[in-house]
Amino acid sequence: MSDLTWNGEAIERLIRRISMQAMHDGAEHILTESINECPVESGTLRRSGTVIDEDDSVVILYNVPYAEKQHEDLSLSHIDGKAKFLEDPYNRNKDRVIQLAKDRINSALRG
Repeated sequence: MSDLTWNGEAIERLIRRISMQAMHDGAEHILTESINECPVESGTLRRSGTVIDEDDSVVILYNVPYAEKQHEDLSLSHIDGKAKFLEDPYNRNKDRVIQLAKDRINSALRG
């Protein structure tokens, strides 16, 4: 008979920690691409971009009152940058971020 020790809670904590770190790293990459596509007038909008870890989620945030209008209003004309400056990089990279988390979890569980 084999001795088997169940470490379910420790494994769950490990998976949660690795997942959050992978999501944070992926969000930082998405933010970098987003900043490059963000409209520029004074640069304040671009400088306001940040990644925030909240409980079991990661948020990419542009912290100025006009960020949503600049992002959503397709009728605005931008010399440098464009609307959907966060949505487009997110859509291009979301599958890579999910795969990054899967790869890191699998690597950690293999030991």
